[in-house]
Amino acid sequence: MKRLNFKLIPVFLYLTLFISGCVTVPRQPAVQPYGIYHVVGRGQTLYRIAKTYNISINELMRTNRISDPTQIEIGQKLFLPGVRLPLPIESYKLVSLETVRKLVGPKYHASHWRYITLHHSATLEGNAECFDRNHRGRRMGGLFYHFVIGNGTLSGDGEIEVGWRWRKQEEVNRPADIQICLVGNFNKETVSSVQFDALVKLIKVLREQYNVPIRNIREHKDIKGKNTECPGNNFPFYKLLTELKKN
Repeated sequence: MKRLNFKLIPVFLYLTLFISGCVTVPRQPAVQPYGIYHVVGRGQTLYRIAKTYNISINELMRTNRISDPTQIEIGQKLFLPGVRLPLPIESYKLVSLETVRKLVGPKYHASHWRYITLHHSATLEGNAECFDRNHRGRRMGGLFYHFVIGNGTLSGDGEIEVGWRWRKQEEVNRPADIQICLVGNFNKETVSSVQFDALVKLIKVLREQYNVPIRNIREHKDIKGKNTECPGNNFPFYKLLTELKKN
């Protein structure tokens, strides 16, 4: 009788177990991307955090399962992929009424502004400069708006930028109508508290100077013949009117 080759025994055992279905291939552990956690502090915005760490705002939202970039809370932990060391985050500051008065400038007595129309940019980021380039490319004669209020992406959160049309006191395509645009897509997100505060103060100053009645403050979509959702379904228009009526 031939002797069994003992070297083949482990092979037979492996094949027997494999055929019987008892052998399973161990799963490899998922490789986690390196990064750090950031705890949101007072006055910090998602836009400012993303800009500080040079992370795409969309990537930051996707990684942390955030649907509205304006809705983050103090103390909330955010995972920052690809980041090795923490950096200081610039906090927003509410603009003062006096600062807004300086931005708007003295009353132009030759002007007779009677309306204020509110817009959103329908983009997640932007500022007056990039909108000016876009509007020139669309043969609109440059920046359409008299004022742009930033959301913390390419300008500060709540930062009021004064357009060239206001400095020249030039109307757009509607007589006596001041155009104000807030950066953001308010069909997908909400107006930040800092943007809202800046908007209230800006309109208060404009009303002080030109006596624009509350009834003449309107959303872009309210203009007859305009087929648009601007400034978006989440724009707090009635909250704005309530604030303006307080003083």
